[in-house]
Parts: sequence; structure tokens; C-alpha cells
Amino acid sequence: MSACLHLATLHERSFTRHPEPLPVLTACLDGLDHLGKALGAGSLSQFVDITELELQDAEALLDAAETVDRSVDPETGLVCALEDMQWFPVSAGMVILEALLNHLARNQPRELKGVDLTQLAAELVYCEQQLRPLEHEGAQFHLHAVVGD
Repeated sequence: MSACLHLATLHERSFTRHPEPLPVLTACLDGLDHLGKALGAGSLSQFVDITELELQDAEALLDAAETVDRSVDPETGLVCALEDMQWFPVSAGMVILEALLNHLARNQPRELKGVDLTQLAAELVYCEQQLRPLEHEGAQFHLHAVVGD
């Protein structure tokens, strides 16, 4: 199974894993990284958190006879706690999102050849719309990698 990214936000101790999957963003993350670096904004992949994938991989390595603690964290609803995950300032992500969206509005970059740019732009706009209200609140975010979707 392949991984798909979801936007996750953290404001104070309020965690939200936004339900909308980001399949096009996930599929062309390398191209977005090249484009972001070329624009001087940085790479979007630096905001990917793979904590949940790492826990699933660790479980798969355990012998089936061993007991695995699958308790769910009450704050996140996941097997990993807020402190287990990597978090980044929303303002840092907004710099890259805005640069990518501005460039895509005027260009068809070679780094994203063959990508459905309309769908990609929609996913980037979705992220931007979710993050913008949190930018001045000191909130944090990451792109949460999960199996499937």
C-alpha cells in the first residue's frame, strides 16, 4: 500500500487531522520540492511527518506472537501522541504554499509535467485555506503521511 498525505494542524493542544486526502500533492512531492527550491521558497517535503508510518513498520517487524500495544492517544485519536509527531510553524509552510500557488497561477512548470495542475492547485489552495487563519495564532502543522486513502 502506498502512503497519502493529509494536512494536520495543532493550535495550543487542539489537534486536527483534516479529512481531505492530498493524492496529487503526494504523487508530485518531488517535483514540488524542485520547484519550491527553484523559487527560493524551500521544499514542501520538509513538513512531512512519517511517525504513523514508522510505528506501523515497527509493528510489522515484531514477531506475531508478541503483544503490540495498540492503545489510542486520547488527544489525537491515533496510536501516536502529539509529542511523538514533528510540528512546524504554519508561517513557514505558508511561505512555500504561497510561492507555489503564485507560480502555478502563471506558469506550467516543467518540474510538474504530466500533473493535473488544476487538481494540484485545488489541493494547495485547500491547505492554504486551512492554514491561513492559524498563521497569526502561532499554530503548527505538518503533512501527515498515512497508509492508503
